[in-house]
This record gives sequence, structure tokens and C-alpha cells, in this order.
Amino acid sequence: MVTQDPMLKAALPLFARFIISNGLQTKHGVFEITLETVDRVLPTVTRNRGLRLAEGTMGLLSPDLLQLTDPDTPVENLTFVLAQLPQHGQLYLRGTVLLRHNFTQQDVDSRSVAYRHLGGDSQVDCFTFVATDRTNQGFVVDGRVGQEPVTFTIQVDQLDKTAPRITHLRSPSQVGLLTNGCYGIYLTSHVLKASDPDTDDDLIIFKILRGPRHGHLENATTGELIHEKFIQKDLNSKTILYIINPSLEVNSDIMEFQIMDPTGNSATPQILELKWSHIEWSQDEYEVCENVGILPLEIARRGYSMDSAFVSVKVKQLSATVGKDFTLSPSKLIQFDPGMSTKMWNIAITYDGLEEDDEVFEVILNSPVNAVLGMKTKAAVKILDSKGGQCRPSHSFRASKHNAWEKGVGRPLPPRSSSPSTSGSFHLERRPLPSSKWPAVPRGDTLQSFDSTDASHRKLRIRGNGKTVLPSSVYRNGTDIIYHYHGMVSLKLEDDSSPSYKRRAKVSNISQARKTSRVAELPQADKVESTTGSHFPRQEVEGKSCPAGWHHHSGYCHSVITEQKGTWDTAARACKEHHLGSLVTVLSRQHMQWLWDLSGRKPFWIGKCLLCTEEGGQNTEKASPSHGPIIVVHSNRPQLDGLNDQVRAGHWEWIGGEPVVFTNWRKGPPQWSEPGKNCVLAQRQGKWQMQDCRKSKPHSYVCSRKL
Repeated sequence: MVTQDPMLKAALPLFARFIISNGLQTKHGVFEITLETVDRVLPTVTRNRGLRLAEGTMGLLSPDLLQLTDPDTPVENLTFVLAQLPQHGQLYLRGTVLLRHNFTQQDVDSRSVAYRHLGGDSQVDCFTFVATDRTNQGFVVDGRVGQEPVTFTIQVDQLDKTAPRITHLRSPSQVGLLTNGCYGIYLTSHVLKASDPDTDDDLIIFKILRGPRHGHLENATTGELIHEKFIQKDLNSKTILYIINPSLEVNSDIMEFQIMDPTGNSATPQILELKWSHIEWSQDEYEVCENVGILPLEIARRGYSMDSAFVSVKVKQLSATVGKDFTLSPSKLIQFDPGMSTKMWNIAITYDGLEEDDEVFEVILNSPVNAVLGMKTKAAVKILDSKGGQCRPSHSFRASKHNAWEKGVGRPLPPRSSSPSTSGSFHLERRPLPSSKWPAVPRGDTLQSFDSTDASHRKLRIRGNGKTVLPSSVYRNGTDIIYHYHGMVSLKLEDDSSPSYKRRAKVSNISQARKTSRVAELPQADKVESTTGSHFPRQEVEGKSCPAGWHHHSGYCHSVITEQKGTWDTAARACKEHHLGSLVTVLSRQHMQWLWDLSGRKPFWIGKCLLCTEEGGQNTEKASPSHGPIIVVHSNRPQLDGLNDQVRAGHWEWIGGEPVVFTNWRKGPPQWSEPGKNCVLAQRQGKWQMQDCRKSKPHSYVCSRKL
């Protein structure tokens, strides 16, 4: 008997042979049986997962996506009859467009059926079908028998055609001292950031086209060098670090990079500039006489200086002893404000009158904040014994344009000079007259010459506004009288021949017994380092040049302060205390237009106010006592006179006391003022408006100082 399944499924004839016999005769016979197959099982949709492909591409309808099964029907008879064709693409059979609206499971198994997307903005496409085994009606799907069409879904992914863009690109300048002793600048999302509308921002790639020239990039977490690329996630997590090469005297570096997304869309190459500054001593060796008094040591900052920076100073005693041979400034932390390139740190050299060997100590810079130490981190100071007033520096130490001899620091003095005061008070010292010239050098800023034959007949005077300068203490040491002054005043030095003296100076008797004068030097204490000599680069008076970062106009130097905004009161105080000037006085319409352009056309405070007052701004003077020489205090600070004698209620004045020759009110001069609204803000094309002096919104401001 035939039992093979293929035979059972087909209509096959069966037969049996037999013999009939009665014992006498035999007859052969055949018994035929006919079998007919019957298809009673419905086809079943076992897989209908749909297709996903990119826009404009082709995808195969494989058996793992679409499958129809039937135990009593061969695969070539299992047929998908299409009820609805795709709307945004076409079906292909064996490489050609499907003309018939059906295909079989055998076509699917042989991977002959495909779908091609025709492009466009469509994100979903589909076709519907019914399944049949060509015998029975209906099919099974999801466990149910039905005859309704089934949907085959096609998901179309849009192509990423948009390149990422830069949203933050700023020059990083915050230098940090790392635990391994190196200096580094972190690259974070605050200075470098990109975005992409169709890509996860964390996956945006920063491809390095040209690496830094003077340093290198490394991963702060793993320590691995970065040569080719990094991603936005690294910037967000603060793991990209630029290491500064300490052996190179450079203050900036650049890196060229290009941003792209994972699909290859890229933007235009960009340049990232890194900036920093070096801090070091202006000179590494000093040689001073024992009776020099205050020795100012200059610290210079080179490179990018628009951020604040700090550095500490420590002293190493060699043969000189602190407290015995010299006295230190109380503060050992030096602060560089934005725009500041030089600072002074003072040491008081002690004069004991004893004949002894020369002594040496060192001052060392360390622990910088937001800066890199330069090559001159140590400065040696050699104290020469006066030897009865015959101190003569050997000039064996190297000199520079900031040489101490040029500042009068190393000039020989007589043995009976007054003892030095500590940093922070005025120091008075005796200066002998050379044979031909008498240099009056209050702070090393200017040099004036006087004939020796005429010096004894000149009476030195102070010129102020008639007020008396009161010393905080008076110390007598034999024939010397030392006056200590605290605070800042603005006075000038004059003699009898000065025309202005006849009008303004007071006459006082001066002892003619000695041909010497005592000059009070402004202190250069570490905490008051924003004096003219430290806050601004020194300038020649004849050249009338402004300090670095300041701009000249109409005989004044101007600086726009934008980073530290404030009210009018805080701006006026900052101009006086930190920038050694006053809020700007507007002299003319051209001057106002120039200031408006200088400010970047943004609002700023000016020095005009109603009933201006400025604490500590009055000019004062003091005549000398009858038994001693005149005391002269000379400051390069601009006058902050506040009100003059003509001030009256409702009268607008400049904070610097200059006459009002120009106004620029937005709606005409104000007739009255609300309480507190006594100060002026320049805004909207430079027009003036009244604002509250203390409670108004913080704004930028312009400081000025007269050349």
C-alpha cells in the first residue's frame, strides 16, 4: 500500500490482485481503489512585521517579515492577493515592477519581492492583501478566520540632510594649575557647543583638522591624547583638557576643527583660539641701598589680560632677615584686575645705621590663579650697606626698562634718612641735592630739573583748594620729622615762581638752614596697588599717551567698563578707587558721539548728577610747621571735587567739577527730580535720562582721567 504523503495528497489509483479457486479451477482478478485528496485546512498569516527603510531606498520583503503557511498546500500555491497598492512607492517582483496584483510565498522565500520608496516627505506607506491557498475561502490571522484585507506597514525614515551648527564658540582663557603641576584649560560646553535638529546633540562629532600648535589635547578622565576627534558629550562632561607647554613663552594657541553628525553631514571648518597670560617679575635681580626706604617690586602680566588673575608672593631669607633687614607687605596675594598688566609689591628696607656686610633675600612667585608663571619666578634683592652714605650700586645685576635706578629706588642717600614706614602709609625721606640737578621724583613718573644755584632760594608750596591736610601721626627722630598720611588726596608741588601759586597757594616759612626738601611719596602698598604706577603702564608726560586699553579724546583718557556693571554710585566709586579717575565728563556733541561709539552703542553712566558728592574727593592741603620743611603730596589721580562753591539746589554738575558747557537731554533739561533720581544715564543714541543713583538697573560706565 502506498503511504507516502505526496501520494496521499494526489488522486492516485490503488489496486489489489487476487486469485479465486474452487479446487478445480483458478481465476486471477484485480481489485481497484480510487483515492481523491480533499484540502480542508485554511492558510495562516504567521508573520506580518512590516518593513522599515530610509527615504528613497529599496527593501526586501523577506520571510522573517511576511510569511503564509498551510499544512496541506504547497508554497507555490499560497498566494498574496493585493487589495491596495503602496501610495509612495512600488512593489518589485524579480527586479521588475509588479504587474500582477499577487505574488506567492515561494516568491517571498526566494527573496524576489521588494519595495522601493519613491522619495518625498512621506514617513509611512503600506499595501493591503488577502491570503488564499487557491482552494478554500478565507484565511487565518491573529487566530481568527477572516476574509478582510490585512495591512502590511512600511516605515520610511527621513534622511539626515542638515549639518549641525555652532551655538557657542568663545575663546577659553580660564587657566588652572593641575595636580601634576601642569597648567591646563578645560574645553567645556560653555565655550564650545553645537546643535543639530535631527541628531542627538551628545553625538555631534568635533573632527580635529589641525591640532594645537603649542600644546596638546587630552582626556582628563583617561589621560589619553586626543588627535582626531571628540564629541559634544565630552565637552558637556568637562573631560577635554588643553595642556599648556610650559617650555614655550607663548600666550595663545589655535585649533582648527569641523563639526559633523554621525551620518556625515558637516559644517564649515572653524577656528578655536585659546588665550592665557604669563605672570613674572619684571626683573630678576635688584641691588638697593640700605637707606632706600620703600622698594617697589614690579610684577608684569603678559598676554591675555581681560580676566582677573592672582599670584602669591613668598620670601626666602638668605643672608637678610625679615623684621631685621626688611619688612614685608601684610598681603602676599597679588590681584590683577581685568586690563591690568603691571602690579607693584612693596618691601620696606630697614636702615639701622650699622656698618655691616651686604645682605640678600629672594622673593618668589607661586600659586597662580588663572595665569601661568613665566620664567622670572624668582627675584633676588641685594641690600648694600650705606657705609656712611657712600652706597654705590655696582650695576652687576641686570637692568631693564623697569630698572630700579630709573625709578630712584637705588639712589644713594645720607645715613640720617628717616626710618621707612610700612606699606600703606606715606613715607618721607631726605634727598640730597646733586651738584648740578635736583630731581623731584615723587613716584618715578616724571623728572624735573632745577639749577643748584637757584634751589636754595625756592620755597616749595602745595596747591589745593584751601583745605588743610591733617597727618594721622607725626614722628620725630632727632632732626627728622616724619608725617604719616592715610587716604588719597590730590595736591600739586609748586615754587614761588609758579604763576598759579600767586593766586591759590598759601605762603609758609621754610627753614633756610638746609638745602634739602622733604618729599612725601604716595604709598604703594599691596592693598592699594591700583595707584597710577601699578594700575596703568607708566607714560611720559611729554608724549601725552594714555595707558594700555584706554582711549584718548579731548585731553582725557577713557576706559569703558562693561564686565562689572553697577549703579551710578558703584560706578563712581569704582572709577575713583579702581581706575584712578572719575565718571566721564562730556565736553561736546562730538565727544558724546565718540563716547557712544566707544561704548558699542550701549547705555552707560556719565559723571553728571544733581548735587554731586564724592566721599574723600575734596582737595586738601597743609602748610608745614615752622620748625620743619614743607610737606608736599603729589598724586596723579584726577580731582574728584564734587560740588564747587556755586552749587545750588536743582543745579546739575559734573562729578569732576568741570564747567557744564554741553548737555544732551532726551526731552530737554529736567525741571525737577524725583527723590534719588539725581544721576544721568546715556542711552538711545547717547541721549541723557535721569536715573536713581543707588537703586537703578546696573549699567556699564565710562571712566576718564586727564592727561
